[in-house]
Amino acid sequence: MKSVFRISIMVSVFLFAFVGYYEATAQEGFYFGANAGPSFINKKITEIVLEDLKLEGNDLAYKLYAGYKLPGFLAFEGGYRNLGSVSENLAEYNNDGWDINAKGDISLGPLQVFGKLGAYFSNIHVTFQNPLHPDINKNNTKFMFGFGAGLNIQKLGLRAEWESLDFSKDSKVSMLTAGITYSFAGKK
Repeated sequence: MKSVFRISIMVSVFLFAFVGYYEATAQEGFYFGANAGPSFINKKITEIVLEDLKLEGNDLAYKLYAGYKLPGFLAFEGGYRNLGSVSENLAEYNNDGWDINAKGDISLGPLQVFGKLGAYFSNIHVTFQNPLHPDINKNNTKFMFGFGAGLNIQKLGLRAEWESLDFSKDSKVSMLTAGITYSFAGKK
């Protein structure tokens, strides 16, 4: 029992020292990145299966973004995203636009877990298979949210995230992406 207690104390001291060192050298300042992955319509993250992750044709979503990390846990981020083409119920949805959001993160050494809230300014183009139905081209501003995790190694970072771009009660679009970031701050 004493050895388990000693090991627990040693691991705790190591983790606090590691997190404290990393927080002292945490990357603050400007960063930019790019992510890519599949987009979904009317599908919750808990409903995604391996078959849904195939990147074929126009199903590829991508985003380019930049942000500024403040001291502590808050960052502001914005960028351009293209959700590709998603087909459902005799219609094809094409969506792209700009977003801005606040991102809060918790860093445990080089590992980072984050959540974000913001607005998505989108252009939605809907093409119907029925030639008698007119196409729709519409601009929207909607609430967006997301969460993810990352690994930061010096100036480079790897990031995986899921974002929900809430368009309406009947049509919700989301994207699941992975990407890379580069920070202008941090260790060389």
